[in-house]
Amino acid sequence: MKAMQKKSSFLLDRMLGKLCRKLRLLGYDARLNPADEMGRFLLTAECEGRIAVTLSRRRHDRPGPQPVILKKGGVIDQIEELFNALGEKPKFEPFTRCLECNTPLAEEPPSSVHREVPPYIAKTFHHYNRCPDCRRLYWEGSHFQAMAEEIKEIEARFDR
Repeated sequence: MKAMQKKSSFLLDRMLGKLCRKLRLLGYDARLNPADEMGRFLLTAECEGRIAVTLSRRRHDRPGPQPVILKKGGVIDQIEELFNALGEKPKFEPFTRCLECNTPLAEEPPSSVHREVPPYIAKTFHHYNRCPDCRRLYWEGSHFQAMAEEIKEIEARFDR
């Protein structure tokens, strides 16, 4: 039986906040390096079993494993560059992580959220996810379709 390969997780430097959020949208464990740990960026990534990702060319002189150094500026281009640098095809699981705190989301029954959402939302939407840590609530509202289209665009980059 073939062993299941663990999905990559990432530690991104502070310059890559948009990329971090987009990786979370795609279902990847991604977090920003804490501001007070800038000098330990590569060691933190190594200790946590994460891949270090940066735009900085100077990171190679720090202790720890070599980071992935991105050159591109646009977030979609950065995603493509990141996975090409890793030599792996991404395994996207969109809408499964909290965009704010990176925790995997849990399904929430509509009956438990009816007091937290406006009446129109409660009548219109019947599928909710909640972050168990920060308690943020998600549903397929007005931004969902735009995010789904962006995910399709990203996936198309890897179907070539």
